Amino acid sequence: MNGKYLENTYEEWKASRYAKEGRACQSCHMPDRRHLWRGVHDEPTMRGGVTMRASDPVRAGPAIQASLEVRNTGTGHRFPTYVTPKVIAEIFQSDRAGKMLRGTLRQYVIARVVSADLSTEISDTRLAPDEAATFDYLETIHPNAVSLTYRMRVEPDAFYAGLFESLLAGGPAVRGEKMIRTALAASLRSGFTFNEERRPLPGQEAGIQPRRVTVVGADRQYSQIKGHSPRGKE
Repeated sequence: MNGKYLENTYEEWKASRYAKEGRACQSCHMPDRRHLWRGVHDEPTMRGGVTMRASDPVRAGPAIQASLEVRNTGTGHRFPTYVTPKVIAEIFQSDRAGKMLRGTLRQYVIARVVSADLSTEISDTRLAPDEAATFDYLETIHPNAVSLTYRMRVEPDAFYAGLFESLLAGGPAVRGEKMIRTALAASLRSGFTFNEERRPLPGQEAGIQPRRVTVVGADRQYSQIKGHSPRGKE
């Protein structure tokens, strides 16, 4: 699709520094020779695969401005490598209890999105090894906001969930409907958050201690699009 193989993990690894360093697939997916085959469904593996760097929020008139950098620092292939999962970077304003305030959430998708029949590539925003993307946030300050939350979560079975939903949309007499609904429920349950951080808004520093992450600077910039995937690469 779009001049690329549907799955090309081995070639992605061969082109990375991990191959040059002699670090095989088993070093991450089968640590200590254990047949664990950890991957996108495993929270520690996801947390170790990328580094998240959040900027301190600053006021821009009536709005709050910030950015979130995501860098593929620990994955020896594209992150994610296949079309099944969807990684979502999120920024939203939080109240004093840490709850999301309605209307402030902005999402940025890191994935290779394809049609249900695998015939068309819709978008590809995956990160190659050591590549980074920066997502910008600029929204009006909510009157109850005291902090900005930066979060990364994954839907490991996003493609399957979409496929099952499309099958069920075919009508009431869907063959194997019970099994499809069971599989859909399992796919929707598989998602989880693997990195989250809160930063106080200017003037709200008391009582909110940010967790800081240090990585090198970004080398790719995406513009903000409300509720959608980032724009094309720069």
